[in-house]
Amino acid sequence: MPMDIWHDFPGPNAAYVLDLYDQFLRDPGSVDLAARAFFEGWSGRGSGLNLAVASSNGSLAATAERAEPAATPGGGPPASWPVIVGVARLAQAIRAYGHRAARLDPLGSPPPGDPALDLAAYGLADEDLTGLPAGLVGGPCVDDACDARQALAALRGIYCSTIGYDYDYVHDPEERAWLREAVEERRFGPPRDPIDAQALLGRLTEVEVFEQFLHRVFPGRTRFSIEGLDVLVPMLDELIAAAADNSICTIFIGMGHRGRLNVLAHVLNKPYAQILAEFKDPVAGHYSAVRADLGWTGDVKYHKGGSRAVAGGEPVQMMVQMPPNPSHLEFIDPVVAGMARAAATEMDRRGAPRYDPQASLPILVHGDAAFPGQGIVAETLNLSGIPGYGSGGTLHIIANNQLGFTAAPQQSRSTSYASDLAKGFNIPVAHVNADDPLACVQVARLAFAYRARFHKDFLIDLIGYRRHGHNEGDEPSFTQPLMYKAIDAHPSVRRLLADRLVEQGLPAEEPDQLVAHGMKRLQDVLDGLKAENEVGEPQIKPPPRGAAGRVHTALPLERLRALNDALLALPGGFTPNQTGAGAGPARAGAGRSRRGDHRLGHCRGASPGLDPRGRHTGALYRPGRRAGSVQPPARRFP
Repeated sequence: MPMDIWHDFPGPNAAYVLDLYDQFLRDPGSVDLAARAFFEGWSGRGSGLNLAVASSNGSLAATAERAEPAATPGGGPPASWPVIVGVARLAQAIRAYGHRAARLDPLGSPPPGDPALDLAAYGLADEDLTGLPAGLVGGPCVDDACDARQALAALRGIYCSTIGYDYDYVHDPEERAWLREAVEERRFGPPRDPIDAQALLGRLTEVEVFEQFLHRVFPGRTRFSIEGLDVLVPMLDELIAAAADNSICTIFIGMGHRGRLNVLAHVLNKPYAQILAEFKDPVAGHYSAVRADLGWTGDVKYHKGGSRAVAGGEPVQMMVQMPPNPSHLEFIDPVVAGMARAAATEMDRRGAPRYDPQASLPILVHGDAAFPGQGIVAETLNLSGIPGYGSGGTLHIIANNQLGFTAAPQQSRSTSYASDLAKGFNIPVAHVNADDPLACVQVARLAFAYRARFHKDFLIDLIGYRRHGHNEGDEPSFTQPLMYKAIDAHPSVRRLLADRLVEQGLPAEEPDQLVAHGMKRLQDVLDGLKAENEVGEPQIKPPPRGAAGRVHTALPLERLRALNDALLALPGGFTPNQTGAGAGPARAGAGRSRRGDHRLGHCRGASPGLDPRGRHTGALYRPGRRAGSVQPPARRFP
């Protein structure tokens, strides 16, 4: 059976084989023996390609008599070598640089683009593509394409849409192949993985109504609104539900101030009554500052598999914790990573601590100016791949409102994207338009699946805007007049999704009914509020003064001596370095007395914890430790 180059060597591989064949024709000795034997019996016959058409250097034309002309699929004229190579190179460029043509800004600024994405860069015209087979482009997107033109259009629809996939720099070929396959077959979006758009509309309505209610009832109060990045809440819903489906029972969310109140209310289910009470002084009835920097912890019940398995699925206990972050910015990053590491580490048996990367999940929500601007971010990322420090992969979301306080991106960073720091650590990135909630949910699913597969970090660059000033007391149009003119005229993501669903058949009155219901619910809570009974999470009383000094920590001298001897015992066949070998007898003598230096003191202090008879059982953040009564909603976008 003759070889079909389009089937056996799809995409860029076909161009490589033809290039190698060109070398063989010019000098058979320039290729290895296996390639030479292959090409001696091939000569282009039956390949579906006319190899006799002149290439750029004319070497193929010189062998016209050795090749049988073959029309391209579809009966068109024979394709030339530069056209074939150009199509393969264009397909690769779309995969690598398509994100530069993606529509990522909700406010409509044009993408920067890249000349490598244009047909003209390869000497191609649109009519050149119609006769070429789709297999030349390669990948899952060619399955429904009739020719290279349709295949390239499908590829642009994936890489140049409202999602910009940015992973071409990832070093590991297995990871690159997995990402390419998942992205191009649309594994985590419709139709393969449906998204309930009406449920998504309901969730976005809760998010928006909460902000609008606070804005109306407490005008000018600082709350660091999430508006413009509303979709962050359903994205967190999706990640937490996926974690429940994968038996992860401890989640830590670290974030700054932007959107924190909304996440506390809707992801961690901090009661509306308590949030509203914190806006009031329970004694004088005046408004007071909201301590949004404080954390929240609690139990979460999810049906296993989220919405995919609600019917008949057993509940899964899960602890979701948002640690306090008084700094507001990125210093919470290593804290969350360390807590996740501790929660997934078992130390209740003899031997080295046992770490399970699937036992906990750290999620970090960054600011678009703080992520490249604060050194603690790079320090935390640098530790993520070092043994003993990794947390099984952190899921990063940059809450990118395209402003750092009052500074535009070009005034606050030297990189093209806010996320570019992650490239130095081989972390794949997906840039996504925050006004396309279905795309945002799809990207969240991809991020979790990548983390579950490779136990590595993944970053989502969620590009939106900031509806109000840095805080609600600022007037942003003083420093960004053009941007805020666009924002004032721009509908919310809830409104955009509602309009789209109404066009698809949703009753026109339903979106407004959802808003009215949400407003009434909040007003009812406010009307029935007794602030003095609602403020503050129950606080643990501090221990009495001097309690630590009265705790008995001493050990019998004989046990300390036995521990000292055990520390000095060498395994059989082990020869110590001679420089330090003399310290053993001296330390053994000191261990039998009541004297010793600081080194011996440290060893004595650590040895009881290493002794299986006196070891502390359980990690500080064991999944079994519970607190509070939070119950965020399960995944609702199946």
